[in-house]
Amino acid sequence: MIVSGGVALPSATLAQDADQALPPPRWSVPPQASVDDFPEAALQADASGAAVIACDATPDGSPVNCEVRSETPPGMGFGQAALGIVQRGRVIPSDDSADAAHRRFAVRVPFNLGPAPPPTETAATFANVEARWLTPPRPTASDYPQRAVDRGLSGGAAVRCEVALSGKPTNCAVVAEVPPGSGFGEAAVKIVRRGRLNPATIRPEEVGSAFVVTVPFSIH
Repeated sequence: MIVSGGVALPSATLAQDADQALPPPRWSVPPQASVDDFPEAALQADASGAAVIACDATPDGSPVNCEVRSETPPGMGFGQAALGIVQRGRVIPSDDSADAAHRRFAVRVPFNLGPAPPPTETAATFANVEARWLTPPRPTASDYPQRAVDRGLSGGAAVRCEVALSGKPTNCAVVAEVPPGSGFGEAAVKIVRRGRLNPATIRPEEVGSAFVVTVPFSIH
């Protein structure tokens, strides 16, 4: 890798900041976003943004009658993407009165393209990982992300894992992905987890130490 980068999508806490004219929701099932929710037009333009969505809460907590209150910047698809995200959640219905059963609420959904946060390093770093694989992590054609194939993208990802005494990579996470939102990070994690370090080379004091593997992807 590569250049550090990533797609930051709304989380249960980030999505609470709402339009001042309407109260924010209390989630019983917070809306979950994925990289696929990031608008394609915004990815192509390397643009971050946000949208404010207003909905009614039904008695069972389903968001209905949702509309885009605002979208910044306009024309990038953030409003439509935020609608889909919010409608996947469930709110805690109001018990104030029968008239409040369909309480209107608003929620701000941010979409951010930016550097991935640096990982929390462990005290030790696992050395010479390339020479210590029993089963090297090798990609196959089926590992190539479909959205990268559809867009004709090449790129790569860096994955950070920790050492287990068994040799299986554990606690793997994407350190960086190029280009952001391509799916290479998620695919690289799966590939690295398939590998296995030679247990005979692992000392007990090395368990929990970190190593980073770079996985390239080429469309050609």
